Amino acid sequence: MTDRLEKALEKAREQRSGRAAGEGPVELPAERPAGRRSPPSGRIEARAAPLPVVYDTTRREQVTEATLRRNRVVAALKDDWQADAFRVLRARVLKMMGAEGLTTLGITSPASGEGKTLTAVNLAVSIAQDINQTVLLVDTDFRRPAVHAYFGLRPERGLSDYLIGACALEECFINPGVERLVILPQSDSLLNSSEVLGMPKTKDLFRELRARYPDRVVIYDLPPLLSSDDALVILPNIEASLLVVQDGRSQESEIARALDLLRDHNWLGTVLNRSERGEGHYY
Repeated sequence: MTDRLEKALEKAREQRSGRAAGEGPVELPAERPAGRRSPPSGRIEARAAPLPVVYDTTRREQVTEATLRRNRVVAALKDDWQADAFRVLRARVLKMMGAEGLTTLGITSPASGEGKTLTAVNLAVSIAQDINQTVLLVDTDFRRPAVHAYFGLRPERGLSDYLIGACALEECFINPGVERLVILPQSDSLLNSSEVLGMPKTKDLFRELRARYPDRVVIYDLPPLLSSDDALVILPNIEASLLVVQDGRSQESEIARALDLLRDHNWLGTVLNRSERGEGHYY
């Protein structure tokens, strides 16, 4: 993979000074319509509601309830009271995004270990349970990818494999057994991630995902803001962001620095993880 990655990065450097001749738009897999639904409220321009997408080539896995329970994917559990917190978060996020006509959301944290990935996974599952929504969950934390692990999956191909030309995009998609949810995982950790994330092909993909399915919610699990420059490379390609902080762990100075970095990136709000304030609430 190293030789292929070096070639891809060299090409990216050339493209930064001028697009390679004949380069076309990103090709996404063929889709099949699966029913009609209404667009979110708050749209400025009038247009017909697109059809939800089902990827014919998406790898389908049936994740067990035991796996979801063990990994705290509570939004998928019918008998877990903690799922209510994510329903509330879902309602607030969709209301704010719908009011502005937004469809892409990045979820990050000041540092690692504060619950951003778990929040992204549970929010994606909760939104997918709304019959009017479909969700694409994208793992862009290339240094410490974890989205697939919460579903007990071991993907052979991931987002960076597509970006460096090692596979087609449709080979990466996985449906984890949750209706209306598709994940685009990252298979392996990548140390020189900021160069790959800054490639023109990466920006084209983010733009294409947003434009091709204007009524699908795309959630990006971002890297921590203070650990590297990766999140700052990605954020200009995403319409809105949430910051996850952990009660008793996140430092006030780190939160202040993170909020300052999000100042120009349409920050919607903060999710307090593992809060001990009040009874019966996990988030």
